[in-house]
Amino acid sequence: MIARIAESSFVGSISENQTQKLLRRFKEKFPAETAVISVIDRVVLMTPENIHLNSFMYEPLVDMSDDHLRKLYSDVAALK
Repeated sequence: MIARIAESSFVGSISENQTQKLLRRFKEKFPAETAVISVIDRVVLMTPENIHLNSFMYEPLVDMSDDHLRKLYSDVAALK
């Protein structure tokens, strides 16, 4: 998102809730890119920003299958 937004002053001014602010700006700049926004929204759902640094396992709040996580990874990799 940072590379696509391409606003270094905006990105540098973010001090908290980075993902949400970046996603909001991305949606403002690229509202027609619904497929990309859908993938990013799914990533936000799966990866909360408050994961503990010393966590030894990933445990989402909603049970999702391994296939779902693999599909999401494939979709994100395809965005490049």
